[in-house]
Amino acid sequence: MAVTIHSFPRVGFAPELARRQWLPMTVDAPLLALAGTQSGMFTTAQAAAYGIGQGPLAAMVKEGSLRHPARGLYAVKELIDEEPEAWHRHLCVGGCLLYPDAVLTGVSAVLAHGLPVWNTALARPNLLRPVDRAVGVRAFRIRPGRGTSEETSLGPAVPVQEALVQHAVDNGMAQGVVSADSALHRELLTMEELSRQVLAVASWPHAARAKSMLSFVDGRSESVGESRSRVALTVAGIEVVPQVTITDERGEFVARVDFVVAGTKIVIEFDGKVKYESGEPDVLWREKKREDQLRRLGYIVVRITWADLERPGAVVARVRAAQAAAA
Repeated sequence: MAVTIHSFPRVGFAPELARRQWLPMTVDAPLLALAGTQSGMFTTAQAAAYGIGQGPLAAMVKEGSLRHPARGLYAVKELIDEEPEAWHRHLCVGGCLLYPDAVLTGVSAVLAHGLPVWNTALARPNLLRPVDRAVGVRAFRIRPGRGTSEETSLGPAVPVQEALVQHAVDNGMAQGVVSADSALHRELLTMEELSRQVLAVASWPHAARAKSMLSFVDGRSESVGESRSRVALTVAGIEVVPQVTITDERGEFVARVDFVVAGTKIVIEFDGKVKYESGEPDVLWREKKREDQLRRLGYIVVRITWADLERPGAVVARVRAAQAAAA
């Protein structure tokens, strides 16, 4: 495989000719193949090993065939996804290439463990390195530290409980809950392991965020939307029970719902639209029949959408209105 771009001539042409003439330049197939195994990334040292120097690399960056996110690091544009979360993953791989002693931490390690993140800045991966103090470089946030690590598809990462607690400390309680709920639901760790890690950082700045996260996490929630809905309602003083099975008078199964408001017959369903995307009549009909059955049993059904979650207070207002109607 070879990517052909138009750039200044290779070394050996006179500068005058370079200013007058454009010639095709190719990236050697072995380097492209290597980048393909490294999430589209390669280092200056790897390029030099294939005989590609700084001049050709700079020309490719100028013409847009390569990205140059950090000193010594390049990305092949054809091999990368520039959506923020995907680009963060590319940079995680690149950071581990640049710094063989690095370990992913915080939100970067959360992503490396395959967990969702929400409302978190993803411009710079978080790396632990055996350095004296925290430093910031253009593409990475480097913290001092050593410890155990686990291999992931993005590189070495701290264990999942450490990643989750650092994520909460860095970014906030709700952000931590979203990721920790998923980790507990997938049985990647236990509450005991998470609790021990929160206790271990009790003296850190902003450790209260992790402690608060611990009081809200619930592995019964099955999606980001459910976690966010539960946090919003619980903070407002509305106690909800996740993943409740509802049966009819004969004890026959009717539905498994996202939440029931504790002590009431108010059902809350997070409507992420996934189950309706097909638009098939039988899917819509089954959902309508399910909801009709719930109403016949005396339940009030409140549907929460992504749009509700983005409007401060909207989720709580809708549930409080249902409570007033049920009173």
